[in-house]
Amino acid sequence: MRRYVLFVIFIFTLLVSNSSLFIPVQAGKEVIKSKCQYPGTKGKVEQYYTGRLIDTHLHIPPPTDSGNENPVLRKDMNLDDIACTLQYEGTRSAFSFFPVYVNDADYEPFYKAADNAKKKYPKRFVRFINPPGGTSGVPTVTAKELKRFLKDRPGLFQGYGEIGLYVTPENPENVFPPDAQIFQKIYPVVRKHKMLVYFHPGEDQLDHLATALAQNPDINFVVHGEQVEKEIGTLMDSYTNIYFTVNDLYGDQYLLHQGETKESFLEKIDDYETLLAQDIATWKDVIEAHPNQFMWGTDRGGIAAWTLHKDVGLGIADYGRAFIAQLDPAVQEKFAYKNAQRLINGTILFEK
Repeated sequence: MRRYVLFVIFIFTLLVSNSSLFIPVQAGKEVIKSKCQYPGTKGKVEQYYTGRLIDTHLHIPPPTDSGNENPVLRKDMNLDDIACTLQYEGTRSAFSFFPVYVNDADYEPFYKAADNAKKKYPKRFVRFINPPGGTSGVPTVTAKELKRFLKDRPGLFQGYGEIGLYVTPENPENVFPPDAQIFQKIYPVVRKHKMLVYFHPGEDQLDHLATALAQNPDINFVVHGEQVEKEIGTLMDSYTNIYFTVNDLYGDQYLLHQGETKESFLEKIDDYETLLAQDIATWKDVIEAHPNQFMWGTDRGGIAAWTLHKDVGLGIADYGRAFIAQLDPAVQEKFAYKNAQRLINGTILFEK
């Protein structure tokens, strides 16, 4: 009996001393939690905005491989990884574009991603349905197809987009402006489901966008992109249902693409003093002149997996906080999250 007791004590001591063999379940949860904990600002500048953030432009990778080297959900990362990145960088919520491909025979993998987001992270992901067109050069699905998607999952999606309306090799003539017939049929569907609309307009589409805004005053439109950024303030002077995401910071340049890496991106945004001077000159006056219609965002996740890495997220948000601190104090929270919060029911996004 004594030998048996000594043997049990020996085995227990061996297990406890070998952390790879003995890991309490609760300790494991705490380790995971600590990996996502926001570490605070980096101290690159003296003044930071330290309040809430909503990212108003984040792409959720599709669950199927398109063969174009773009990231694939559950292959390159999963929804938990993206949620961890947002928590780690200190971003409370994100306008999140969930793709649904009309030409795929099985829609369930696409729905599942948004379903999981609603179930596990109802406050983290503001769910937009992002349905590209089934025909080459057509930027989105028909109104009939959108109705079917929304009927399949009632209440799942809070917004429609992002829909790209700019020139591409598949759409060389830019024949789908915001007031095109395909959208004239979609707007009643969006209105019925009380959804937001998110566009990336193309060149020379300002008048078309103004027409869509005037014809649909009860629908809120969010846009972004260099094609309209210089004229967006003029549009805001006339229409209160237009909002703009400022994501091309770091000297008004877009760096979150396959041509960069995590390391090269972080290196290029490291010179806060120089970049902030450029961004303040570009954005401060127009944001402060329209304090209720500009919002912070990132435009990441769609074409490069590294853009969703938590170190990149922390770098993006840290620079964003440094930029926001340079705005009028009365505008900072509006730009950081309140304008976005107003677009989505605050009781859904935030705890009271």
